[in-house]
Amino acid sequence: MSQKIASIDIGLKRIGCALCLSSNIVTPQGAILRKNRNQAARDTDAFLQEWEIDTLIVGYPEANEETCRRVKHFVSLLEFTGE
Repeated sequence: MSQKIASIDIGLKRIGCALCLSSNIVTPQGAILRKNRNQAARDTDAFLQEWEIDTLIVGYPEANEETCRRVKHFVSLLEFTGE
């Protein structure tokens, strides 16, 4: 059984999304537009549930601690229970 993998890159205005549903082919998806963090978390959860995602990969910024803290907080708002 192959895992369904999603990756997200969280920005202030949109969340970039990509899927890997079989083998090693990754396909970009439409971005989730962000009005506020709660709406964006709900929309991200809906995206993950719609595709029945098993594993979520989250992009973190390298040098900016404040942005990294914000990304971690956003991820904590998700109801995702996979890996």
